[in-house]
Formats: sequence, structure tokens, C-alpha cells
Amino acid sequence: MSSSTCIFGGNLNFDHACHEWQIFKDRFVQFCIANDITEENDAAGLKRRALLLTALVDDTYRVVKDLAFPTLLDNVEYKALVALLDRHLEPKRCSFAERSAFYKAEQRAGEGLAEWAARVRRAAQYCGFGTELDTALRDRFVLGLEDAKEKERLFAESVDTLTMNKALELAQGVRCARQALRGARGAGEPPQLFEMRAGSGAGRATPAAAPSPAAQTRAGRCKVCGYRNHTTDQCRFSDLTCQNCNKKGHLRRMCKSRGNNFLQPEDSDIEDDVAV
Repeated sequence: MSSSTCIFGGNLNFDHACHEWQIFKDRFVQFCIANDITEENDAAGLKRRALLLTALVDDTYRVVKDLAFPTLLDNVEYKALVALLDRHLEPKRCSFAERSAFYKAEQRAGEGLAEWAARVRRAAQYCGFGTELDTALRDRFVLGLEDAKEKERLFAESVDTLTMNKALELAQGVRCARQALRGARGAGEPPQLFEMRAGSGAGRATPAAAPSPAAQTRAGRCKVCGYRNHTTDQCRFSDLTCQNCNKKGHLRRMCKSRGNNFLQPEDSDIEDDVAV
């Protein structure tokens, strides 16, 4: 790298009080590669040592200087300098403690599936799982899922064939399907269903009785799903089996065998009727 060559990657800096040494070290290696500083053209490590030391903030530089004492930093080789920082800044790891934290990990509220999968992998780095790594990753990913529908879908898979990558793919498929159903529900008007309450006194508001499936059909609702934005012969749910009577041709919300005295408000959530 000549003096006229631009430096790629910007200015690196490392503060041991707030930065992670391993992350910085990995970035420093990439910085050297981007600027064509290699073992071949920097065999003595002079350039890499100079770049590393100038990347340290004052407090960190002072710590490294104290660690090297009585040897001057100018006399410490690059690889020895990195080893010195490794010993001082890399935390001591206890495999059992790391595994304990790994097995307790759970998906956080609002955390995406890809982010949860990445966090599971990060938590397993120092657990020493060896050849059992993929099995451990898959189990923690599945068991730690926050969403019951996604977990239920993965529970249906065989532990002999389900891999970590496949588990992530299936969970993402369930989430995408549910989001698509919500979009479809938003395009049409869901049935407005209310619970019947007997014995309402005078002067108190009393919800109207839920209309029967036949009455809903006469009002222009699909006999299969209860929505108004299509006809019965166009309904994409017509081949699904009712979760109430186990017959095809309608969803649970439109089942005649469940009685007309009340329909629970949660029946307006179509995902429960079409979940696999």
C-alpha cells in the first residue's frame, strides 16, 4: 500500500470500556485485507502494529502500555501485542454457565424470527456442543419461540429430520401465511358477532342476537367463511374441514351444528379456523 493509496474502511478506534475486543479484532483483520496489508508485504507486522496502536483510545493505550511493561510497545511484535490483548480482554468462559444461559434463552416480544435465530447461534458459541450443535440450536430455537402458532407448527415435525435452517424456514412460512390472511381479512368485512346475554334489565343496552348462518347468507355473506367480498363458489376456504363438525364446505364460524345462542367474539379471527 503506497502513501498515495486511499485507505479503505475509514478510521478504526477501540475503547475497551465500551467496545467488544473480538468484534474489533475481526474488523481490524478485514481492514487490513481491504488495504492489502498481508503477511507477505508486512512480514514484520510493523504496519499492522502501528495501525492497531493508533486505533486505541488513550485509556486503552495506557492499559496496553502497562500490560507490556517493562517492554516498550515499540519492541512488542504485532502478534505478541494481539495475544496480550486477547489474554486481558477476552472473558474467561465456563461452558456450564454458557449452556445454562443458552437453555434459558427465549424469543423476546417483537423480536423477528431471523433475529431470534441469530441470537440462539450467538448464545451457543462458547457452549462446546461439538457435533451436537445443530440439534441444540434447533431445539432452543423451537422451544424458545414466543408465538404459539409457529411453535405448534414445528412441534408437528419429526426431530429426526427437522434441522435448524428448516425450522426457521417453516416458522417464517407460518408467519407469512398469517400476515397474508390478515391482509385478506382487511379486504372484506368480517362478520359482526355478539354474545347473547339473558336477563338484561330495563334501560340496559342488550347486544343483538347473533344471526344464524342462513340469515347471514341471505344478507350476502359467504356460507363458507362469512365474508361479504366474494360469493360462496369463489371462496378459497371451501376445501377446508370445519374444526367443529369435521365436515368440508364451511369454517367453524359458519357451522350450523354449534347452535345459535351465541358465537364468541374470537370467532372473528379467521386464523384460528384455518390454522394447520
